[in-house]
Amino acid sequence: MWSAIKSALTGDSDRRVAPRVAALGTVTIDSSKFTLENWSQSGILISGHDGRLIKGQKFKMTVEVQDDARVIVFTAEAVVVRTAGDKLAAQFYRIDKHKKQAIVEYFARKTAGR
Repeated sequence: MWSAIKSALTGDSDRRVAPRVAALGTVTIDSSKFTLENWSQSGILISGHDGRLIKGQKFKMTVEVQDDARVIVFTAEAVVVRTAGDKLAAQFYRIDKHKKQAIVEYFARKTAGR
């Protein structure tokens, strides 16, 4: 119990809600493209961030993920949860509803057997 409290206070625990999957893809914010490092049903991690977004800031993006022989493309709104160097982590709070099912199916395939 004390270790759980300590990790909660120090931030050492893994804060992610959903399993992450490394992926080939890009994230477009405004007119700038960034490399998708990994993602989950709840958010993304990108590299190449230039500092224009800060923790707590909300933004709109387009995500393109290569999935075997096809590409999943969707729009989303997110909030920045963490930045470190050129990396930015963001949590989705609104995803294009028409693409949500394709995303759920993608993660069902990618995380099966974990």
